[in-house]
This record gives sequence, structure tokens and C-alpha cells, in this order.
Amino acid sequence: MFRYLLCLFGILLALPILALIALAFVLPITISGIGYLLGCSLAISGLIIAPWRNNYSFVLTLTGVIALGLVAAARLVLAGQDTTSSLRMIALPQGKETRWVNYLIDEQDSIIFGEAIFHLIGGDSANEHENITSALHTAYSEMRATQRIFPSPVVSTYLDLQQPSSFDTIIIKPKIDRPPEIGVVFLHGYMGNVTVQCWEIAQAVKKLGAVTVCPSTDWRGQWWQPQGETMLRATLRYLREQGIQKFYVGGFSNGGFGLSLLASKLRNENGLSGLFFIDGISNGSSIRETGLPILIIQGAQDERIAAAEARQTAEIIGDLGTYIELKGDHFLIIKQPDLVQNAIADWLEDNDSYK
Repeated sequence: MFRYLLCLFGILLALPILALIALAFVLPITISGIGYLLGCSLAISGLIIAPWRNNYSFVLTLTGVIALGLVAAARLVLAGQDTTSSLRMIALPQGKETRWVNYLIDEQDSIIFGEAIFHLIGGDSANEHENITSALHTAYSEMRATQRIFPSPVVSTYLDLQQPSSFDTIIIKPKIDRPPEIGVVFLHGYMGNVTVQCWEIAQAVKKLGAVTVCPSTDWRGQWWQPQGETMLRATLRYLREQGIQKFYVGGFSNGGFGLSLLASKLRNENGLSGLFFIDGISNGSSIRETGLPILIIQGAQDERIAAAEARQTAEIIGDLGTYIELKGDHFLIIKQPDLVQNAIADWLEDNDSYK
């Protein structure tokens, strides 16, 4: 009876694995992703044949488990060997190293496969889905040219581990010969923090010698809630502890909306020199009252945040704001990274407070 239960359990596990294998034939997948799929397939095959081939069942299952362990161990070992990278992730507010689980799965696999499944269940439109896979693959390939194994907050986020007492924070330092003097804090949107998005923002500010810091809250990106505000303030405190006295805060989508709602509370933060919003802004009057320079980047074809609404908010902000509308949808950061990066870099260079 027990063997038949193992078989049933294996069949249930086989369904999602078969779906992932099918996607692997049409989506880019990493070597570790292949290893995980192979290990899962062997282990599940062993469970399925348990009622009829008990000896083979044990060997297959054990081999699969060993394969999974070897892939995970290899990723952890390689991550520990890469000590020169400018990209790291720590847990704030303690400032300790991030959880080991954040190195186990390559973010490329989780995000590209996750987006494909998200699209299949109607989570995004055909226009939003178009070219997103190739854009993500290009971004990850560029990242991997400088760091083979990099941490990702995705697993911890969906395990609900991002709490004010300990939350993952991506830090990307510029390659300069002196300590950075400027910090850029970037707030993620709905679906959670991802390393590749933080990396794209870092490319925009690296020539200015700025460090990019991307904290994580829950997957909904509710920065306007007390928990999110606490995490943001802890991030700003970390920057000051690192000797950075001038910083900018930006947000994408829900990150932008959260920043809009928190703007009036942040206006008296020492060192805050400007705010920028990408496909997500509201509360124009409150933002204007901060007296800070404002950058608004909006996708003209954004189906989630209407460009007309962003324009209206920009009009309320008035001469403090710089409004840039780009041809593209909600995922400008990934699909049009050069345009977004140039807009941010130009705004920082033209910003009187920066000079």
C-alpha cells in the first residue's frame, strides 16, 4: 500500500515537472536549471515505479536526490568563491550576509519561467509578453559576464521571509577607486524584488560613482504600509552608516506609488536630493510639496498605468518635475534599458542638487 502511495505522490509531482520540461524546450534555461530538472525527473520516476520495481525505484530516487544536492552544493561553492564582485546582497537592518537559500536557484530560471507561466494564466497581455523573454535573457547574459553566481531575493520573498527584522537588500557598488558619495535607493513593484531590475538601475548611475541599493518588501510591493516604510527607513539609515550623505530614491510601478504616498514623510530626510518614478506615480500635490527635483519616466503604451494619468501628475508637480515619455509598455526597465538608463543619468547630471 505504501508503495502505491509513493507512486501517486510521484505522479502528482510529475505534472508540474513535465510542464517545466516542456517550457525548457522553448525558453532559455541555465545549466543549473537543467540539473535541477534532471534530478527531479529521476527522483520522481523512482517514486512512480515503486509498486513494480522496488530496487530500481530506490536507485532512481536516490540518484535524483544526489543530483539535486550536487547542483545546490555547486552553486553555493561557486558563490562563495566570487569575492570580487561589485554585486552583493545583505540582510538589513543587521547588515549580515543574506540567507544561503538565495543562491540555490538561478534567478534567470525563476523569472523567465515564472513570466511564461504568468502569461499562460492571463497575468499579462500579449503586448507585455512580446519580447520579454529575449530582453530578460539579454540582461542576465550581461550580468553573468561579470558574476557567474549572484544572489536573488525571489525565493525568500515567496517564502514570506522579507520582514522588517530581516529583509534582503541588493547592493551594487560602482567600480571606482574611492568610497561612493552618492546613493540611489530603488523600490521594486508588484511581484517582488529581482536582482536583474536592480542591476539595470545600477547601470544608469554607475558612471556618476553612485552605489545602488534595492531593498525587498513582500511580493505585493506595498511600500506605503508601515512595514514597507520601516524597511525603507532602515535602508536610508544603512546608507548613512556607510558615510553616504546624499541620496536619491526611486520606484517602479507599486514602488513608485508607494514612494508617492511616502514622499511627504520623507521630505525632511537629511541628504534626500531627488525622487524618480518609473511607470507608477500619484499624489502630485504631496510630491510637489517636498520641493525636490522629480523625474517621471512613463511608457506611452503602458496598459497598467495610463500615460495620461502620469502626464496629469507631472502637470501638478510643475517646474520641479521632468517628464519623459518613452515608446514602450509597463516593462520599460527590461525591454528598453538603454532609454531608461540614459533618462536617469541625464536627469542626475542636470540636477542642480547633484552638482
